[in-house]
Formats: sequence, structure tokens, C-alpha cells
Amino acid sequence: MRMTRGRGIDVRGVERGRSHLADDWLVVDRRRLVCPVHDSSRWTKGLWRTPGSRNNHSRKGKYGQGALVFDLPSQVRLRVAYRALKSDHDLKEVTATDGWPTYLESRDLREPWWQSYFGITDAVRQGFAGAVVFVEAAGRTFALTFGHTAHNLRDEAYEYDFGLRTTLNAVEPGEIRNTDELDPSTSRRRRTQLPEHADLTYFDFDGDSSVLRSLTGAIRPEYRALFSHATGASNLRVSAKQARSELPALLGSIYEVYRKTTYTTAFPDANNIQPVRDPLLLNKLNGKLVGSVATRDDALVLTIPELVSFQDDFEVSFAGVGRSELYSDVSLDGYFGYVTAGGAVVAELSLDDLRRHKLNVVDTNQVTRATYSIYRSLVFETTLDDQKGTFHLSEGTWYRVADDYLAALTEYLKPVFAAVRLPARTTASEYAYNDGQLVAHWPGSVLLDKSNTSPKGQTAVEPCDVARVEGDGLVLTHVKLGVKASDLSHLFSQGVTSIELLAGDPNAREQLKKLIRERDAEFDVTPIDALNFRVEYVIVTKKDAGLGPAALPLFSRISLRRAHRTLTNMRVPVRAMLAGDEVEVTTKAKRRKPRTRSAPADGADK
Repeated sequence: MRMTRGRGIDVRGVERGRSHLADDWLVVDRRRLVCPVHDSSRWTKGLWRTPGSRNNHSRKGKYGQGALVFDLPSQVRLRVAYRALKSDHDLKEVTATDGWPTYLESRDLREPWWQSYFGITDAVRQGFAGAVVFVEAAGRTFALTFGHTAHNLRDEAYEYDFGLRTTLNAVEPGEIRNTDELDPSTSRRRRTQLPEHADLTYFDFDGDSSVLRSLTGAIRPEYRALFSHATGASNLRVSAKQARSELPALLGSIYEVYRKTTYTTAFPDANNIQPVRDPLLLNKLNGKLVGSVATRDDALVLTIPELVSFQDDFEVSFAGVGRSELYSDVSLDGYFGYVTAGGAVVAELSLDDLRRHKLNVVDTNQVTRATYSIYRSLVFETTLDDQKGTFHLSEGTWYRVADDYLAALTEYLKPVFAAVRLPARTTASEYAYNDGQLVAHWPGSVLLDKSNTSPKGQTAVEPCDVARVEGDGLVLTHVKLGVKASDLSHLFSQGVTSIELLAGDPNAREQLKKLIRERDAEFDVTPIDALNFRVEYVIVTKKDAGLGPAALPLFSRISLRRAHRTLTNMRVPVRAMLAGDEVEVTTKAKRRKPRTRSAPADGADK
């Protein structure tokens, strides 16, 4: 990296929630910057004495009462670097001019797969080179990474809000160009770019239901001497013109920007959902997670924790207990099967196992392009008896919803839930429940499950599962078995999509009338022509119907409120109902097609 030519630096925070190095690291790379060390005494194995003792390399500084800031000798720098890297990395340790610990990765030149595929006879070779350089600044240690080397840093080390928080503190609120959002209920990611700078409202960011994952904008005047523009996610990418000798000062200044609280007033909508930082609370939450893994809780979801280009051909594999097959998609079934095949017991997996086991993204050349810990790839939601609020794990970070926000959400949804007695499910499938129980419960209703009202050649849109006339309106009832957040988010979205299509497309209304008359020639379809619709959501669950909105996962409640607001703005009444579930469902692993190729053992590149 040649800073004198204005090359960008990316920055990421590291080591959250471990008993050692908790909330401690800033790491910088061509794509990331990571962390600070507040109490290294737990992992330095005697390299430092307690404050005030002889040969003590710590001092009190401006980082807080009793905080430790270390002046690191060279042998300690190496230990810091060693602890930041994964134990199975294959980087080569070298010596940099400034004495900064440096690790290199390179790959011999070889033929790309497409050379022989297209019969290219000219000599074509491609290689790879990258590096990780550890730099001390402001009593902290930073790591700069180049090329595809960031995945060699320990995944649990990242302080995932470092880049975003620094950017929110540094950019002008009305000068934003790009945002990346995460919907924790579905792990859906969305990137929005505008041709001109604008404030956050122009990006349709919904602070009620989404987490801001990345933002790019112009820098406030007071920080323009440091960098000209910034992009922050878990990493921070900045453009600056400093010589190599000025790099520590730049990194220290960036860290000072991170520590500010400007973002709380400049971007208040981004604060409804906040990451959990208390180590004791994190231990409790992680204990709940491990217990749910042991019981294979249906609330658990495994996903790739970053934006993925599905235009690129890729597969996934696992690492941690031996050689892995290649899978075309990500699933907990695949991971549990891999663990069992490796001789381990799913019910005995520990938190360290979840952090040590890996999910690898592999390209067509069988080169590992990204590696994530299983812990970071899990999506999970839970509560604690001694804590207020609801907690959500996404991308390796626990989030907590503000109490006042949660209270307002509950109060909003209470009137939406109707105390209506519905038949408890006794049939195996959702279709059978709709056909055999709900249609019978509502005389004169018709089954529209698996039907389609969208125009020919367009994506299918199901109008509802069951339709009936009530008063002068047509009630469109949408049904979902269970309270899995992603399923419910789809359910609520389906209700909105159906109404939008019927309200805006006469052909869709004609198709709906045709579908209904095919099932009941005497059915009154006049409400369709009058655009007099009502939407109902029926959620089948084993939870107490008296819980109302509390029976739904947090982000499902947020999704329901969003759907309710949209539909009521269209003058469409909405209500939700809970139905009992008397069916006992057993979980079994899915059968997989045999694979002929295998991934390298433990995720190593071969």
C-alpha cells in the first residue's frame, strides 16, 4: 500500500465478547481495520505485571479509569499478531522495515480453469499475493490486510460496528451516497446507491426494522485533513494521503473519531437496534445459543453472513472436524451432518466449537474466497429472564432492542390482534389445514391456496389462502404454520403484495374473480370490483393465543407493523389471529445427493 498516492485503507474492529481481548482490537485492512487492548494481562502469560510493578509496560491514559495502554516491545508485538491470526493460517512471517509484524501469502502461478475449457493454447497464468501488517498506534494494535488475507484474522475478534460507527461520526448527514442494510428477520441485504449526495431518508432506510450495515458519504470539514471520504461497514475504507511514517498517527486519529457519540444525534433512526457489549450478558446469550444448537432448535438459521453475488458460481464447505463435501447451498442440516460424519456429537458442541468450525465459500477453481465461523453464520433470537428486551444474533453480533421502542411496538400491535377462536391445527400440512379446517370453519369461504393472480409471464402472486365475504368486503386470509421469523416476514409481505397487485391491475382482479367462481359459482364477487378488501393473517402456533403480539419473534412483530402501516395507508383493514397447533412434528435430516468432489480438509486451500 502506498499511502502517498492516496490509496484507501479499510478498518474493522476486532475481539468482541471474548474473556481475553474483549472489545479490544482495531484491525485495518485493504478492506478492514481492527481494534484496542484494554486488559491483555489475561492472555500475555506474564509478559506484563500489574500496574505499578517493576518493568510494567502499561500506563494509565485518557481511555478511562484504570484502563491499560501498553507500550509494546517487539516480542509482545509478535504475540499480539499471533493472537489475532487463526491458528491454522498458512501465512509466512517476514520482517518489515519499521519492525511491524508482517505476514505474507502467495500462490504459485497456475492455469485458470477457463483456459482448458475454451481450448486456449497461449500461456495464461494467474497467481495471488497478499499480506497482513500489524501497526501500533495510540496504545493500540492495528492490522492492515491486502489481497484476500482478511479471512486469516480470527473471526470472533472483530468489533463489527467499528467501521460503521466511525463513518456515522465522520460523514455529513446530508451527504450520503451509498447504504447497505440488513433485515435481521430474514437476513436480507439491500444496497442502495444514489447519483447525488442525499440524507438517509432518500435511501428508504427503515430504522424500525433494518440494521444499517454500511454507509458511504462525504466527510465533515473537521475531519477532512484525515481523509477525503469514508465507507463504513464492519470495516472502514478511507482515502488519505499520508506517508508510511505518518500511518500510526492517522490510525490513532481514526480511532478517536470512532470513540465519539456524534452518530446518536446525527442518525437517531440508526439506534433502535444496538449491538450488545456487556461481556457478562454476552456469556448468558451465548449459553442460550449453545443450548439451542444442542437441541437443534427450529429457531436457528445458518446463512452466509455477508452480501453474496449469486451471479458468481460458488459452493460451500465446512471445516473443523475433518474433510467436508461441497454443498450447493447453506443449511444447518448440512453442518450437523458434517459434524456427525466427523465423529463429533451435535449435542456436545461448545461455544468454542461454533467459533472454531468454519463455513467456507469456494469458487469454481476450488479456491476458498471467504471463510466465516459457524458462530458468525448463525441467526438466532432469544430472551433472558433477568433482562428486559429481546436479543437477536446476526453476523456474529448480538443486538438488543431499546425498551421504549419495544414498548411502542407492543402497544401499536395490540389492537391488530383479534381475540377470535379458530380451529387448532390437527392436520399435517398447511394446505390440509386451510382446506379441511379453515374453509369448514367459515361457511361460504373458498380455498385459494397455491393459486395465482399475476399476469401471464410474471412472478406468481398468491391472492390469499382462504377468501370469504364479510359484510360488504372480501376478506383475504393468509396462513402460516409456526413463528419462524423469516416465514412470518414472507407472510406479511405476501399480504401487501397481493393487495398492491389487485388494486393496481384490473387483469389481476378479473383473474381473482375467475378463480373464485371456479370454486363457487354463487360466491359474491362484487367487493372485488368495488376494491373493498380486508386482510387477515392467521398464525398457527403452539404458543398461548392470549400472548397476542408477544407470541411472535421480535423482527416478525416489526415486519407486521410495517405491513399494517402500508395496508392501512391503502385504506385496507388488517387484523392478525393466533390459532392453536396440536400436531407434533419430528425433525429429520434431509437426504442429499452424493457428491463426487470434496473440499480440502478443514478449509485449507489445496
